[in-house]
Formats: sequence, C-alpha cells, structure tokens
Amino acid sequence: MKVYERQEKIEVPFGLREGWIWGRWYLFSILVGLVHLPFLCLRSAPYVLKNCPMFIVFWVCLGADYWLKGTFSNLLANNRSIELIPGFATLTLVHNEGAAFGLLEGFGSLFILMALVTGAFILFYLAIYHREDRRICWSLVLILAGALGNMIDRVMYGYVIDYVLLYYRDFRWPVFNFADIVINLGVALILLDMLIELRTGEDSEREC
Repeated sequence: MKVYERQEKIEVPFGLREGWIWGRWYLFSILVGLVHLPFLCLRSAPYVLKNCPMFIVFWVCLGADYWLKGTFSNLLANNRSIELIPGFATLTLVHNEGAAFGLLEGFGSLFILMALVTGAFILFYLAIYHREDRRICWSLVLILAGALGNMIDRVMYGYVIDYVLLYYRDFRWPVFNFADIVINLGVALILLDMLIELRTGEDSEREC
C-alpha cells in the first residue's frame, strides 16, 4: 500500500464557460427525459388494456364515437340538417379545427401533442392506481376515450367532426360530438369526487 504524505491542491477553474457547458448537458438530459417519458408510459398500455376491466367502457365509447362520426358525416352531407327537438336540438355537420366546442382554431398539431402526452400520463396513472382510486380512474378512462377519439379525427382529417347543436331562441351552444360529452362526463366525475372527499373531510373533522 502506498502512502502519499504530500498532497497538492489543484485549482480547477469554473467560470461562465464551464457553467455553460454543464448547463447545456443538463438541459439536454432534461429534454431527452421529457421526450422519452410519454413513450415509456405508453409501454404500459398493453398491460392496462388487458387487465383493467373498466377499459371495456373505454372501447365502447371509442367505438361509438367513431361510428357516430362516420354515420353523421354521411347522413348530414351537403349541408343537410336534422331537427331533433324543435327550438332546442339540431343535428348539423361541422368540421372543427379548434379544441372542444370550436375553441382555439388553428392549433391542431398542438392539440395532437397534448392528447398524446395526456393519454400517456393517464395510462401511467391507471396502471398504478386502477385498484385504489376507482372514481378518479373511471373519470380518466372517459377523458382518455374522448380525447383519443378527437385525436384520431385530427390525425386522419385535420379537423374534428362535430354534429350536435343546442340552441334556444338567439342563444347557440357550440357544436359538439359524442367524444366531447364523454370528456365532460369524466371531468364531472372528477369534480364529484372532489366534493365527496371535501364532504368526507369535513365530517371527519366534526367527529374529532
């Protein structure tokens, strides 16, 4: 064994140049992680789809959305409209290039990216918590089905097929589709879960 009695301290310069070099590598590593994370999450999709029974509802909603869009695209072609409830509801075909209810038109690519990232994180969450937090998982499955249904439209056509118009006198609600209904139902379940948790927390405090 060698023992070194004399040791010299070597000064290693660390200034702006060195900080810039290290900063670039850290930034590059973070960006690689952010880009790769959704794909890692998507790897859990086969397991979730196979072992999670609530995904039966997912496939039913996704299939129904696809079938309804195809049916009404043919049925409402050539500017045809069908009045369901006089003075309240009409079926009319609209090609929506924005988000839900026609908002933010012209950002189709951004919405596709957002749907992919959101779907990846939902699948990751469901793979871990699908047996523990049932209400939230049901709501996320509905949101995932609706978001994926609209994303398929954007990828295939560059727009989303909407066909339900609600109105009353001079008021008109933006035209929507079955996928939008499913997404909003999922959001409503999340709000319901928050209210239930808040109510449960208040009851626990009163008991204490």
